[in-house]
Amino acid sequence: VPMVAPGNVQVHVINSTLAKVHWDPVPLKTVRGHLQGYKVYYWKVQSLSRRSRRHVEKKILTFRGNKTFGMLPGLEPYSSYKLNVRVVNGKGEGPASPDKVFKTPEGVPSSPSFLKITNPTLDSLTLEWGSPTHPNGVLTSYILKFQPINNTHELGPLVEIRIPANESSLILKNLNYSTRYKFY
Repeated sequence: VPMVAPGNVQVHVINSTLAKVHWDPVPLKTVRGHLQGYKVYYWKVQSLSRRSRRHVEKKILTFRGNKTFGMLPGLEPYSSYKLNVRVVNGKGEGPASPDKVFKTPEGVPSSPSFLKITNPTLDSLTLEWGSPTHPNGVLTSYILKFQPINNTHELGPLVEIRIPANESSLILKNLNYSTRYKFY
């Protein structure tokens, strides 16, 4: 098996779900056989938001031949990762490079987990919602949008309300009893 690990491993985070990893090639005499390529092992250490996963699943990407860089797609936003790189010959893998830590930036949150209407009256109602399953960062606010719909199904003017992130309900007043509304 190969004798040395790739050196000078560098990670360049491109966006919240993609990173590029670079490494220096190992000297060919240390491969001890035919250079088949390099393997990058990477895994999520923790989510940087409030929800944290215990199970660690290592992922492996193989880059054939003498490539000295590769892309890591499908990363989770707002998370901390570790990776290492190994050289591969016909007999197996060489030693791992030292683990490199990198963090992905925040991404767009998923939609609220639910939205429901409660306590309807003649001119008001209460909207309740659940926090997103995947916040992908620190939530700063919610944006509620709604429009009246008339008898011919035409949408009226759009109303937009920004709501603090720590709130999960809102009472809407001064609504028209006979009007239908579309909520986003």
